Amino acid sequence: MLFNSFAYILFLPVVFIIYWILPHKYRWGLLLIASYYFYMSWNPQYIILIFGTTAISYFAALEIEKAEVRGGVINVHF
Repeated sequence: MLFNSFAYILFLPVVFIIYWILPHKYRWGLLLIASYYFYMSWNPQYIILIFGTTAISYFAALEIEKAEVRGGVINVHF
């Protein structure tokens, strides 16, 4: 799906409307699924890259959240 395609002209308003209809706590899930669909429609092989990037970012964020800041230095406990 290209940005100047007819499919994108339909995709964007549908996602936009559903985004504003959903409760706030479910919006991130819609955006995640919509972005997976958008990139998979161009080349389905990229889903492996996107899932990998999502997993690495998620687990890195969990580790960053556990980090302690003392005197301007971040101490990470593994």
